[in-house]
Amino acid sequence: MVLNMGLNAAEGILYRYAAGSAPHAQLDGFITLNGLAFSPDGRTMYASDSHPLVQQVWAFDYDIDTGTPSNRRVFVDMHQHLGRPDGAAVDAEGCYWICANDAGLVHRFTPDGRLDRSLAVPVKKPTMCAFGGSRLDTLFVTSIRDDQSEQSLSGGVFALNPGTTGLPEPTFTL
Repeated sequence: MVLNMGLNAAEGILYRYAAGSAPHAQLDGFITLNGLAFSPDGRTMYASDSHPLVQQVWAFDYDIDTGTPSNRRVFVDMHQHLGRPDGAAVDAEGCYWICANDAGLVHRFTPDGRLDRSLAVPVKKPTMCAFGGSRLDTLFVTSIRDDQSEQSLSGGVFALNPGTTGLPEPTFTL
């Protein structure tokens, strides 16, 4: 759960939910929290802030037993790349895929934060990516509808062949 109180105030908070207990604030200081994803072993958590004033992706050490992120560090400064960070996924190789909103791209960063490749989508505002298909080898990308023209593809969902596979998502139960 993310709460944003002010448009430019870093008041966004990431909460952790656990069965049988109240929500617990885990991280704060965000304007527009996005890009939440985990490494294949679950020990690194990624999160981004999409706000134009921030445009950062951070990596955290993640304690699987307690569900606690720590050791926040800049993973990618998106000011150095095209687009603002938006929704994200991690592939089986441990690379972080993030939609580059306003640039019509989906970037792939290696676990050390190096830009490995960028895939184009036919719209300006991709918003979220997720691996799917029977072999998790299709990268599905959603987008914002920013053009009211019936000819526009904005607002569509696109299927890309990224040349890698994704990870199955863990089941969440209350």
